Amino acid sequence: MKLFTSLAASALLISGAASAQQTARSSSSTPTTGDVYASTRGSGTSSPDSVEVSGGADATAANGGTATTSSTARFNNQSARQRSVATARDEDERARSMTNTTVRRDGEVRSRSMSIYKERGEKPVIDREVSVRPR
Repeated sequence: MKLFTSLAASALLISGAASAQQTARSSSSTPTTGDVYASTRGSGTSSPDSVEVSGGADATAANGGTATTSSTARFNNQSARQRSVATARDEDERARSMTNTTVRRDGEVRSRSMSIYKERGEKPVIDREVSVRPR
């Protein structure tokens, strides 16, 4: 069994004013019944002195399948963004999960996650989660 794990966490400081601390987080994963699995998570926090984003991705594939993960975090003077993606596949199954988190300097925090699991000949199983904390 192959196991790939990635975790990106970044605390980013941006000077400026936000009204109060806001936090949003989301996660999504595919069913664990098959040979492939993908999961992602992300969270963001905005406070009067800083913004922070963190997240990660996990993927596994058995029976000669492949699994990949990636997590990135970026920021500028107005916002911080985090994106995590996990994919796993074998001969007859596919799994993909992705999470995007955005923290704005004005205090708005959004985190969206979605996963898709597809077995050959079956309908896809889709899981979605959205968390929004307005300014």
